[in-house]
Amino acid sequence: MRKRARLKPLQPIGDILLTVLKKRGMAAKLEENALCKFWPRAVGAQIASQTQPDALRAGTLFVRTTSSIWVQQLHFLKEDIRGKLNGLAGTTAVKDIIFTVGRIPAPLAARTQTLAEARTFLKERDRKMIDLSTRDLADRELADILKRVMEKEISRRRRMENGQAR
Repeated sequence: MRKRARLKPLQPIGDILLTVLKKRGMAAKLEENALCKFWPRAVGAQIASQTQPDALRAGTLFVRTTSSIWVQQLHFLKEDIRGKLNGLAGTTAVKDIIFTVGRIPAPLAARTQTLAEARTFLKERDRKMIDLSTRDLADRELADILKRVMEKEISRRRRMENGQAR
């Protein structure tokens, strides 16, 4: 009679994937993404609207803020934020946090709404003038940027004419 080979106990797929990703050097990026998801819960809505985690390198989380005033204020809250992030993540991934001033893009919903608002206030002659002004530019990327700036400015002026503040 032949002995049965002992089967290894089943492992969760998450553990297997994590092992594979660690071997490929991608586990750090997963950890970074997880911390970015926890950021709004760790700091609250007001701070989250003025900050954005940028990168996690060797235990140091780099966070962009909208101004130097936010850098100063968050420096005093650094240890509390670090503790909350590590608590939410269930690890001690964040050993230090460095705050810097940088550009924080608006959420996609806000950008879409602003663009839609800008278009509603443009008249046909405005669109023609913008196209005429930018069509001879050789750099298409620059032309697109100028178009957006002109659309926003004309739209802002139209809102002001109509008594709508913004």
